[in-house]
Amino acid sequence: MNSVRVAAIVLTLSNFMLISCDNPKKNNNNIMEEGKEEIAEVINKDKDNLDVEMESDLAEDEVKTRTYKMKEKETPIVYDLDARGIAGFNDWADYTVVNYELTNLRKVDFVTTRERIQNMNYRIANLGNTIPTWLKTEEVMEDVEDIQDEYLELIEDQDASGDEMKENLEELSEKFDDLKEELDETVNQYIKIHEEAIEEFNEEIKKGKIDAAIEEYNEEIKKLDKIVKEKQ
Repeated sequence: MNSVRVAAIVLTLSNFMLISCDNPKKNNNNIMEEGKEEIAEVINKDKDNLDVEMESDLAEDEVKTRTYKMKEKETPIVYDLDARGIAGFNDWADYTVVNYELTNLRKVDFVTTRERIQNMNYRIANLGNTIPTWLKTEEVMEDVEDIQDEYLELIEDQDASGDEMKENLEELSEKFDDLKEELDETVNQYIKIHEEAIEEFNEEIKKGKIDAAIEEYNEEIKKLDKIVKEKQ
């Protein structure tokens, strides 16, 4: 939310009210309504970022890209969503690559070679080092560690048969699904806060209380800062 722009609109409304005193053709009520509509438009444009399609609505091989901006001045969060959850992040390449590999392995029923498994080594080992700060919840980091532990067991068992390797890969994939679930919850937490901020704003704006609407919105948005701070 661009609070500077909202403040500018409020200031403009005040100026209009002064001008209208000298101009009988101006209608104060119309001016105020137009101003409220403009502010509401500035706030409600964020709803475009909140229309997140549920995973269950996507076809098996369908991938949708979602862009979400927590705050006006911040770089947007871009992530891909498929039928199983979040498939990738624009700023977390290691997660995206591992998800891609495991998805392909799942399609061939985990029939693979040791070489292909070894190729994921760097990406999985680096998951915890490259994760974006805003995703670093305790639960997410625990799931990352579980994935790394499961992967180590997989590559260290050099004598595993084909069936054993397949079973270990299935377990690794299940751990990765657990991580996906936690990431979905984290993203949805941010979106829920943003939705509540817009709802609070609209409740006050319907009453004609512009200042109260802006204050309510900003108070809700502050919760985003608190979440990010707690994860740093």
